[in-house]
Amino acid sequence: MEKLSAWEEAYRSVESLWGLKPDHILLEYASLIPKGNVLDLGIGEGRNALFFAKMGYEVEGVDISRAAVERCIERAKKANLKVKAEVRDLKEVDVPQGRYSLIIVAWVLNFFKKTEAEQIMRRIKNGLKKDGFVYIGIFSLDDPSYERAKRRLEVVEENSFYSPKKNSFFHYFTKEEILSLFSDFKVIYYAVGTGLDLSHGERHYHGFIEYMGQRCK
Repeated sequence: MEKLSAWEEAYRSVESLWGLKPDHILLEYASLIPKGNVLDLGIGEGRNALFFAKMGYEVEGVDISRAAVERCIERAKKANLKVKAEVRDLKEVDVPQGRYSLIIVAWVLNFFKKTEAEQIMRRIKNGLKKDGFVYIGIFSLDDPSYERAKRRLEVVEENSFYSPKKNSFFHYFTKEEILSLFSDFKVIYYAVGTGLDLSHGERHYHGFIEYMGQRCK
């Protein structure tokens, strides 16, 4: 419950935790996505989901935060858009085989240990149609918090840590990890780097990896 409470507190403390704009890579490559179903794992307040719903896609998503899901549904209603969103832990989501034209998992996989994140990504691969796309945003070993985690937190798996205070896992991805997991996909976009984050809280930096791939078979 502590992990859930932490997210609830974060969402309820501000009117908009992540803002309204979709991830820039999704904006740039949206025209490539075949019309059909979109799944947003970690839907949050709906910034990516509402963008695709407005474009005519059938959008559904899950998030561990009830406050986030309620806000997403409220925003969809105000915009007269249809988005199906429910409160679920990503580890418990059964992704139907071959259903989706696009699966989004943006900036949430870091809150699982390595084996859990890999299991989620295997379900993502299974859930995509042929020629479907996946978009992943994650934090890398270059993230400043990685060095702090090594000093302060318990190591549970390779580059995965556990925080008793937050009752949460944290995993930091290597540059090769995603490309290896999606080695049978066509790479549409892949970038690694360090960037300034102004979207929430005080200004801070993240080491990041962004990936968009297409299932070819």
